[in-house]
Amino acid sequence: MAAVAITLLVITGSLLSFVQLMFLADSSVNLTIAANDAQYVLEQIYDKYKKTALGVSLSYPVPVFDNIPPIGNLPPNETITLTFNCTPIGCSGNLATITVDVGWKEKNQDKHFILSTCIAK
Repeated sequence: MAAVAITLLVITGSLLSFVQLMFLADSSVNLTIAANDAQYVLEQIYDKYKKTALGVSLSYPVPVFDNIPPIGNLPPNETITLTFNCTPIGCSGNLATITVDVGWKEKNQDKHFILSTCIAK
């Protein structure tokens, strides 16, 4: 009887660990997708910025991504926000700062991945 109880405890602990690891894997996938999307946006802005005059990149249209999987029947929940700090007062030297904030909901919690860079004017 004791052996059965110990075996059940071990199996229960293993199953709980497995479920927790599955949730962590999903969270890791979402974070990787968010990082890739933020990098893509920064590369697009940089390409446009270096090909045009200063300040034109402020008109960059934010792309809509749907690669963070939805939860249940909800639509994809990824949002991207851009912040440009390109005004002469806000720039340090000849650098313009661009920040990409990728946000999504995961288990009813807001998650964010923020990527920032400076581009020489």
